[in-house]
Amino acid sequence: MRSGTNLPRVRDYNQGVVLEAIRVGDGVSRVEIAENTGLTAQTVSNIVRRLLEDELVIEDGVDPSGRKPRVKLRIKPGSRYAIGALIDRDETSLVLMDLDGRIVGRESRPVDQSQGAQGVLDQIAEATESLLHKARVDPARLLGVGLGCPGPMDHDQGILYEPLDLFGWNWHEVALKQDLAGRIGLPVIVDNDATAAAVGERWVGGAQGARNFAYIFMSIGLGAGIFIENQPYRGDTTNAGELGHMTIDIAGPLCFCGNRGCLETYCSPTRIVSAVRQRLESGEKSLLSEMPINQVDLTSVTSAALAGDTLAMEELRYSARMLANGILNMVNLLDLKLVVLGGTHMSEAGPIYKDEVEQALNKRLLTRNFQKVNVELSVAGKDAGAVGAAALVMHEIFAPRLAELNMVSQF
Repeated sequence: MRSGTNLPRVRDYNQGVVLEAIRVGDGVSRVEIAENTGLTAQTVSNIVRRLLEDELVIEDGVDPSGRKPRVKLRIKPGSRYAIGALIDRDETSLVLMDLDGRIVGRESRPVDQSQGAQGVLDQIAEATESLLHKARVDPARLLGVGLGCPGPMDHDQGILYEPLDLFGWNWHEVALKQDLAGRIGLPVIVDNDATAAAVGERWVGGAQGARNFAYIFMSIGLGAGIFIENQPYRGDTTNAGELGHMTIDIAGPLCFCGNRGCLETYCSPTRIVSAVRQRLESGEKSLLSEMPINQVDLTSVTSAALAGDTLAMEELRYSARMLANGILNMVNLLDLKLVVLGGTHMSEAGPIYKDEVEQALNKRLLTRNFQKVNVELSVAGKDAGAVGAAALVMHEIFAPRLAELNMVSQF
């Protein structure tokens, strides 16, 4: 639990601290908030009064323990909402989520590359309206829309530069933030898909309260969302976390980014499917042998592996071991105690990867003799990217950030 401050000019920061304590505590009293944050009882009472007036929290039951019963505070369900959209190679997926992390609606739209960036943004605008209508949510309670997609990008300006993982799309310097906001009339925040997923895990998942952690996002590509001292780390150009393009072997396979030996060339879903198809074409036996080669995809490979197919499992294990090498390097560099595995691929094959990553960290981590690193699977499953995108909005508005003491958010 992070500490607050009683200085006079930090009302918004302290309110964020208290709201976070209530959200993470899920039934916490004013006294406990003061004890956990270091804020005075009077400061906590004043902030809680404002939160009650704004209908962000509710008083819900009494804790009978102790000499004096304590009223418990919780986030008010349905008090505020955000929509999160994830742009992927095959589809755009959206969720409507409330402040407490409840998903109250889902939409998805297939992506046709020929429609271009503006066509995809049209789809997102239409899906936003559809989500609100189906869930019967008052648009006045919608705070904004978060958008997650592969980089590189300018997070602050919301501009997407030629996304490497969406090769063939011919998107160049697309003003996602400005163009989508113009369609829906709401604030929009844009971020890398892996960073968005990390924010989502911090908001509603197993990383709640974690000061430092990495979220390994494996979907069409591979990236890492990184939290340092309670805040997402984006780097100088807001493109930190390109784990997939960590060089493993300078003489290795050619990557689509133009370099050789990138981690992604050894463990990406594309590489897994390609390797399985090559082995099938060479005559190796598998549960997939009767399937037309061009129909063998990541889902069928994963299903075969989980059904006991040796060939499919070998390729998934190889991918997991190579990914574990990259994660090991990152944990050694950043000194992390928590790694979360998520994304579309991890929602199906996560246990296989978790096992390999844990083995690598337990056997080879520099600090293995006195530090244990927890490896967890994301609670959001296939929704990780979209949930994270929605959480971007919540985090931007409500999360306590020391930077707010010196500057105004650009959201």
